[in-house]
Amino acid sequence: MAKLKDIKLVSPGKYLSKYEFSYETRDGGEKQYEMVSNNRELTAGAIGQGQTGIVLLVFDAAHEHMLLGIEFRMGVNCHVVNNISGFIDAGETPEQAAARELKEETGLELTKLLDALPFAFSCAPVTDMTTALIVCEAAGTIAPSDNPNEEISPAWFSKEQLRAMLKDPCVRFAGRTQALAYMWCFQNG
Repeated sequence: MAKLKDIKLVSPGKYLSKYEFSYETRDGGEKQYEMVSNNRELTAGAIGQGQTGIVLLVFDAAHEHMLLGIEFRMGVNCHVVNNISGFIDAGETPEQAAARELKEETGLELTKLLDALPFAFSCAPVTDMTTALIVCEAAGTIAPSDNPNEEISPAWFSKEQLRAMLKDPCVRFAGRTQALAYMWCFQNG
């Protein structure tokens, strides 16, 4: 197994800081690796230990529709079909963050918590940030986010609609959203 030898902060950022790692590979060679973290004082023991955010898998009460957001993502300069998600504020539980983010980004109320999975890496090759998957039901009237920094248009989608979207090369999905939607749409044929 590769052995971490050094961590160097390359560029501190407002939200993400860039780091360079030096590793000794299992054959005795050396490898440099880059990653970003929201931790500004990253140490070997702290890598991957943060509990950063939440991702919501939201259904209506009948489980006939999945809630997704079509949002403009600056990192890829286009609109992306994505799960409702966000950061956990200081002092919040993942479930509290889920209810808050759902309300802020969609106007909907979290009506039933179905499951809360442990924290998982959001994109292990690039960052040590983690998210907890919150599976829930929601109700109410959809209202797009009024935050000018979050251009999100939430909508309910049926399995039929999502099946078509998943096969359309012009529809851009976030990877985790594509996987979750696929499993929901095709789990029983």
